[in-house]
Amino acid sequence: MSRREPPDIGRAVVEALSSDCSGEVIAVFSRASYVEVGDRVFAIVSTAEFSGPLHARVPEPPTLRVGTRASVTGGRLLLGDQAFELPSERWNPAPFSAAVSVPVMLDRVLVHEPALDLGSRPRADLGSALGSSLGEALRRGGLAAACEGLFGRGSGLTPAGDDVAAGLMIAESLTGLGDEGTRLGIAATAPTHLISRAFLASAARGQSLEPLHRLLAACAADDLAAARRARADLAAVGHTSGLDLAYGALVGLRWAAEATSEVRPARRITSRALAQTTA
Repeated sequence: MSRREPPDIGRAVVEALSSDCSGEVIAVFSRASYVEVGDRVFAIVSTAEFSGPLHARVPEPPTLRVGTRASVTGGRLLLGDQAFELPSERWNPAPFSAAVSVPVMLDRVLVHEPALDLGSRPRADLGSALGSSLGEALRRGGLAAACEGLFGRGSGLTPAGDDVAAGLMIAESLTGLGDEGTRLGIAATAPTHLISRAFLASAARGQSLEPLHRLLAACAADDLAAARRARADLAAVGHTSGLDLAYGALVGLRWAAEATSEVRPARRITSRALAQTTA
């Protein structure tokens, strides 16, 4: 994975630095160290990683241990007894306007079937069966009903089901069909772990990993080459996390296209909600 410049910080990091608070390092992996301060969780990663709402991308990430004290004082992050300088550049995904044809290209490019059951092998019909069941849940009870059977299922730091649920939330946020407060409530009470709930909360507010936003923008622009590049970048995120996230977005965008066409067939899906969150 090549280095990406410049270093930047996502929304959750900005908010974590906005008031004095304390906490600790809650998880350390080869490519990310997760910090909880106050009620915020964010990850310190290298600039080789993609931008995202939870990411503080720095040239030289510190070597940390679980339990290392962390605090924020006057907008500065302290790890142990040492101040750690974070970038001032803030990352935000660019708002975009997407036609209802976006899911058609996304489906063409993605070609992915999430495996939600540990130890199971994807079946040839898994993607369509899962998509149909999620679509029915969305029609029957909305986002809460669709997410109910997803949380905690599958493998990975963020379980595959959580990633699909985050994709559904992103789609709803981008299309403006649902209520942000409702999405945040679903994320806050999700029966999963703290780090995954933090990713879900960002998705509820319309932000996720940079290559997902790039993929959706490429589909909106009908740029197949750019969409394939973004898809390849998502495939490098986790075991299947990036692709599972995009799958959830695909299902959510299909549902949005169906819901909006019932009202006005020629209506275009806009990203007003995202524009407000990134202002």
